Amino acid sequence: MPRRLLIDLPVRNEWSNIELVRTAILNCFAAVFNDLDSCRTVATVISELLENAIKYGNWERQSAHLLHLAITGEDGQVTVSVEHPVEPTSQDVLRLRDTLAWLATFARPEDAYRARLNQFAEAPPELGISRLGLVRIAYEGNCVLQANLEGETLRVSAQMAQ
Repeated sequence: MPRRLLIDLPVRNEWSNIELVRTAILNCFAAVFNDLDSCRTVATVISELLENAIKYGNWERQSAHLLHLAITGEDGQVTVSVEHPVEPTSQDVLRLRDTLAWLATFARPEDAYRARLNQFAEAPPELGISRLGLVRIAYEGNCVLQANLEGETLRVSAQMAQ
């Protein structure tokens, strides 16, 4: 029997919510799917995307204290998307786009992950910004990452084949 999963929820931009949401989603997925490793992988991807949204979001506006998490799943595929406010011309958005473009130059996420680790072995990351998180979830989640900027809202999505 085909299974379909939809989770669509606003999340306050508080660090403590990352673990709360990760645990809740992990438990929901564990109740539906038999493969606990895949459930943990999805939860890890969610955590990383939420963390990046909180860390790099533009939370200056009074009305912008929520980010948006959407998870859709059909048999064999899960997509996780996180939307949050940004300053469209910020260095953070530019670095994200550069990282995703760099990732796309590799045949497999594993190759990109190893290349990034080799870069760290040769020299410390510039300004202490590793850009390893997205590369790691692309590898560990075996997912394709995309970013779409619409006005002052950034949506970062991870599409995972299960």
